[in-house]
Amino acid sequence: MRSFGGDDTIFADMDRLNPNTQTYQPETLPEREAELNDLHSTLEPAAQGYDPINAFVYGPTGQGKTVGIGLKTTQLQQYADKHDKDVCVVHVRCKGMEKSYHVMTHLIKALREKQYGPGEELPSGHPKKTLFEMIISELEAIGGTVIVILDEIDAIGNDDYVLYELSRANPEDVRLSLIGITNDYRFRDNLNADVRSSLGEDEIEFAPYDANQLRNILARRAAGGLRDTSFSDPDNPFETLESDVLAEDAIPLASAYAAQDSGDAREAIKLMFRACRFADDAGEAAVTAEHVQEAHEYLERAAVERGIRSLPMQRALALLTVTQATITGTKAAETKDLHDIYEVFCNDVDADAISERRFRDKLNDLADSGILTKETRGRGQGLGKTNRYELDVKIQTVLDNLEPDSRLGEFVEETLRPRHK
Repeated sequence: MRSFGGDDTIFADMDRLNPNTQTYQPETLPEREAELNDLHSTLEPAAQGYDPINAFVYGPTGQGKTVGIGLKTTQLQQYADKHDKDVCVVHVRCKGMEKSYHVMTHLIKALREKQYGPGEELPSGHPKKTLFEMIISELEAIGGTVIVILDEIDAIGNDDYVLYELSRANPEDVRLSLIGITNDYRFRDNLNADVRSSLGEDEIEFAPYDANQLRNILARRAAGGLRDTSFSDPDNPFETLESDVLAEDAIPLASAYAAQDSGDAREAIKLMFRACRFADDAGEAAVTAEHVQEAHEYLERAAVERGIRSLPMQRALALLTVTQATITGTKAAETKDLHDIYEVFCNDVDADAISERRFRDKLNDLADSGILTKETRGRGQGLGKTNRYELDVKIQTVLDNLEPDSRLGEFVEETLRPRHK
């Protein structure tokens, strides 16, 4: 059995390689200098005592949007404090808030905590109009320049009440700025035209990182997180990186995987962190491309398993029909045949069956998620085409990850698992 706290490790500071932004946040974002300059321009009027500018900040996850805004607003706050300027930055994370109502309650809480400290409770039981009046009251109590950052505001979908009201608000003795952060490029286009015009004074895009940028990001993380690892040129960290515990091909492979997938820096760091942990757990002297490959396969498998466990009922049943076809030896089953099996399964678990067309949509969703493979074949001259589906994961993976479901668990255990023996 291994002992805790051993000195024989490749890590110097494990937190520096942890992708969790609550564990470690970089103090600079060299690959986002242009975007940070745009943010600076947006925030500069507030530093000068003028009316601040509203902005939308776009980009996929893991592109440095939240960290970048955090760096610039922290810099602004420090400047304001030093020069006795009345500036307050309020950050609300909107993830999981499906309605404007929820955003408003959390904004009220955040505004009160700026005045009274942590621990304020969420208001409840109030109509939307009253909540908005409470927001105005708290803004006026703070006074001066207030910059409200609504992170992942696209969570509210089409319910843009809070944005509509805030963009038109004129609280007394308050210079109000709204900065919306969104992962959804379509969100702005779906907003009310007045909201879109008011909030889109500045629009800043954080495009996906490319492989070269990701290499430099990982090099800086490695230099801080691994022992006997450093670089000599801050402008070219990867090119000047030297390490006794990191093979030359490890970072390029991790960067290539992440760039090819989504350009997500957080995913690149997660992959590199897992590879380092595999090497360290095995007691090996260096992290190699083989460890990166192992980590990539591990994370891909884990993502698929999480996806299966979180499937809604109809997609789960669609997956089980393909699993049943595979167990009984039917390869690349057609949609119609699978739908026949699906209807039997729906009867067995007391679920409402959907049409063949909608069932095909569920199969296509599973194929898009990498759980199934889809092949379109011709039936013959003049007979059109048909889709055929196969599992792209092991049968055991499906059964193990669907079994815990309360409605499907007994069915999987009694019907499918015995057939797979």
